[in-house]
Amino acid sequence: MKIEYNKKDSKFFEPCKKFIQNYQNQILSKEQVSINLGGSGYEGTVVIDINENNSTFNTDWVNSDPSRFPARIKACATMLYRMNFIGRYKISHYNGKLSITLEEQE
Repeated sequence: MKIEYNKKDSKFFEPCKKFIQNYQNQILSKEQVSINLGGSGYEGTVVIDINENNSTFNTDWVNSDPSRFPARIKACATMLYRMNFIGRYKISHYNGKLSITLEEQE
């Protein structure tokens, strides 16, 4: 499924941006890194593909309504894209904790 990046600001942008900046070496080394964003929200694990010059990212997430895509994961994908982190990522959200792992390309 294709999901559009956030067009409007999200309250998760700034924490995700700082998190990605602080852990960019670990992310690029394919280590799993996590941040506690607090609160609740849709939980789950998805794989996303971020490519250059797109307004959308591909994901293995399945749902008939793209507007139900998890907001924290979408904000993280948007920040990864804006910060030029191109590639395939596994991103999960459980109990307010967001985790990112750079995956091997197939």
